[in-house]
Amino acid sequence: MPITHTSRTGKTYYLHTGPKRGGGTQHFLSTKAAGPLAERVPEGFEIYETVNGQVFLRRQPPKLIREDELDIIRRPLARPRAGMRYQVEAQGKVIMIHEGSDNLRLMRETAWHLSVQEQERIAAEFAHYQPVMRFILTDAERRVFDPERFCFRGSVDDWISIGPPASLEKLAAKYLNHLGQDSLYELY
Repeated sequence: MPITHTSRTGKTYYLHTGPKRGGGTQHFLSTKAAGPLAERVPEGFEIYETVNGQVFLRRQPPKLIREDELDIIRRPLARPRAGMRYQVEAQGKVIMIHEGSDNLRLMRETAWHLSVQEQERIAAEFAHYQPVMRFILTDAERRVFDPERFCFRGSVDDWISIGPPASLEKLAAKYLNHLGQDSLYELY
C-alpha cells in the first residue's frame, strides 16, 4: 500500500521513489499520484508537516524536548483566546509557539450561508501562523528553559529575551497569558 499524507489544508501527498542521479534510490513527496510510489518511509526518515501545512520528507531529528513538556504548553493554549489560534512544535532544543488569526469574523461576514462548524473548519484549514514565543532548553539535566518572544519592530525583527531561565511550568504560568494581548509587547 502506497504511503500518503493528508495535510491540514486537505492536500494529499504521495511518497515517491526512484533512481538517483549517480546511483542509489531517492524518496520525495508530491501531490501527484502518477509514478512509482514507495510502500514504506525510508529508515531514519519521517514525513513532517510544518504548522503552515508544508509537507516534506526529512531525517528524524533527535527528540530533545519531551512530550510532557510540550503538553505543559499545549494545554493552556488549547482554550480559545480572543480570535487567535496557536500551534506548538518542538524544533531541536526549542519549543516554538506559533500564533495565527482564526478569521472567524471575516468568515461569518462572507460565508454566512455555511454552518458555524463549517466556518470553523475552513478557518482552521487556511489559518497562517507565525512564531511569537519560544522556550529554549539550556540545561537538559535540570530541564531549565530560556523564555524569548519575537520582536516585531522594524529595526529589530529578531528574538529577544523576556526573562531569566526557569522550569517550563513557571515560564508557562508567567508568560502564556500574554499571548494574544498587547502586554506581550511589553515583555523584555
